[in-house]
Amino acid sequence: MTHLGKNLSTAVLLIVIVAAVCSMPAYACSKCGHLSSSYHGLCWSEDNSVDCNNACEGESSENVHGRCFWFKCCCYTC
Repeated sequence: MTHLGKNLSTAVLLIVIVAAVCSMPAYACSKCGHLSSSYHGLCWSEDNSVDCNNACEGESSENVHGRCFWFKCCCYTC
């Protein structure tokens, strides 16, 4: 196998693993310990008192229209 081919197969494997984790069911969001659900591939909190900056221990999150949105894989790493 060529060097390029090896790198390509490694990249494809990594993408498959990430896709598998990120396509887990929405109920996995509850691992964060807050009322949450899936919305367009993001986990969002129904509890507006949640501090978005700390909800998932530093994982990317943001406040959108008064709701706390966690980027998709956040809740699997809390």
